[in-house]
Amino acid sequence: MTNARLVVLLPALLLAGCSAPSSPELASRPEAARLGAQSVLTWQALRQGDSGRDVVTLQYLLRHRGQTLSVDGAFGTGTDTAVRNFQRANGLVVDGIVGGNTWEKLITTVQQGANNNAVRAVQDQLRSGYGYSGVTVDGVFGSGTNTAVRDFQSKRGLSVDGVVGLNTWHALVTGSSTGGTGTTASLAQQILNNGRITLGTSSSTVNGNPRQNIVDTAAGRLATRGCASNANCGLTVALKRSMLQGLVNMGANNSMYITSIAGGVHSTYSDHYAGLALDIGVWNGVSLSTPNSAHTAARNACLAAGSDPSQTFNAYYDPPGGHSNHVHCAWN
Repeated sequence: MTNARLVVLLPALLLAGCSAPSSPELASRPEAARLGAQSVLTWQALRQGDSGRDVVTLQYLLRHRGQTLSVDGAFGTGTDTAVRNFQRANGLVVDGIVGGNTWEKLITTVQQGANNNAVRAVQDQLRSGYGYSGVTVDGVFGSGTNTAVRDFQSKRGLSVDGVVGLNTWHALVTGSSTGGTGTTASLAQQILNNGRITLGTSSSTVNGNPRQNIVDTAAGRLATRGCASNANCGLTVALKRSMLQGLVNMGANNSMYITSIAGGVHSTYSDHYAGLALDIGVWNGVSLSTPNSAHTAARNACLAAGSDPSQTFNAYYDPPGGHSNHVHCAWN
């Protein structure tokens, strides 16, 4: 489930196929009324080689827009072709990169009563990305999906209307809107204020050390990330709220030293580069430089804080290898 999602800030084009609402009821909904307006939003930019939950969303939306491709979460040649076909048909730059303009042409407003692949995209995000286990990915926007959407909107400070429009789509895909105990910026500030969480100040990536990643996030800036081939590549990413919330939760009762977040040299499609992962080098005063019981304790704490079990590794649970001297924790 690793991916190297970049984040870009692009002027959004008018939502594709979205004219004035046809019914007075829909026209009165605050979020729906904003869909025809110009906006500037920060989106996850996807391209060939990426994988994960947002790629699944992209693939469902492409199918909804008439493209033929598999929904497997891997941005391969088939998805690249579908993206380029969609971009060409909609007057966009044909580069295979799904940035803000392409996202906002792809998304379509859905609400209770709809039955299509766009609804499947919403349901998959809610179920697999945000833990709404009662939601079934069947494409039918019924009462259960409606309840989950409203709860999601409420927790993220959106208009609670059950309509998945531009802002709700954005919150689902980026995971960086308000909710829970605060925004990504306020969560980052909580981390900086917590004396139990020590953030490393060195990295092979210029301005990519853990402390700088969190300082930048607290200031509302994107974090500098590394890359596999060039440690100073200078790309940026929005740290995901789920990871920041997990770190806040772990720091409530434990002390730790964080050796890496978005910077450094990792595998090409590492979750670090997607703003989803962190590495722990010391857990409750015990160094993780060699295998010991603290490895298991730290991994268990990450899992309890919501990390993905299949992407949380230590010296004892390490299918990909390379995590004998730290614990790697990644969130959806």
